[in-house]
Amino acid sequence: MVSWAALAGGAVLGGLSVRSWVRVTRHWGDPAARPSPTPWARVVGPAAARRLAQGSLLHSVCLSGLALLLLGGAWLPAAGDTGPRSPVAFAVALTGLAAFVCGCLGQLSLVFLGRPRFVLPPHSRGVAGGPPRPRTGPSAGRAPGEVCATPSPGHQQEGEILVLRDADDSYAQLRRYRVYLDGRRTGTLRRGEHRVLAVPAGPHTVQVRISWCTSPVFRVEVAPGDRLRLICRARPGAASDPAAVRRLRHEFLVLHAV
Repeated sequence: MVSWAALAGGAVLGGLSVRSWVRVTRHWGDPAARPSPTPWARVVGPAAARRLAQGSLLHSVCLSGLALLLLGGAWLPAAGDTGPRSPVAFAVALTGLAAFVCGCLGQLSLVFLGRPRFVLPPHSRGVAGGPPRPRTGPSAGRAPGEVCATPSPGHQQEGEILVLRDADDSYAQLRRYRVYLDGRRTGTLRRGEHRVLAVPAGPHTVQVRISWCTSPVFRVEVAPGDRLRLICRARPGAASDPAAVRRLRHEFLVLHAV
């Protein structure tokens, strides 16, 4: 006899699994795309949370495993039932259980050991959750409020993107906005601070985030010698609208050129 509760649960988890895999695929192809959310990220430290977010492929594996476990178990006989056991249903349920266990163990390893790296997108390997690179050379001796992202060794500086946080921004005055260049975190901004990003000529993406809220991805084209200026702040009225953090979570922050 089919367990309709298990079948319904498997169908719901299957839908969530498909949605999660779509987001994972999009994140692997586009560094600026948001990864699939991982519930464990709320109970671990910031560095581990970043690793879990970048390795959200493992969360998708867990969801798929649970969906298969419930779908396979829906056709298995209940305890004490003497009816025949379907080998296909048993294999599906066993595969789902194995996938769920592997996904959970992988997430635990990612939290405590930072491995395996192959579950992270290529553009995030070596940077997700890692310690920030120390500022050296031109970054030393800058004026208060100015932070410079040091260019990677061997890369010629072709242009700059200056990201400024509006000094009149009244939202989260004691917290920092996180700045992302081409999908990689480059630092944080308090009110009135600005960050200078040295970049090679060509197209780039810039985004600012706070908690789960973000600005839309801002795309720029940098020419040799250019210094583009961007300013960010919370959307006007967002601080007084409690529902904005969910209703406008991907447009909660505003980022535009000046």
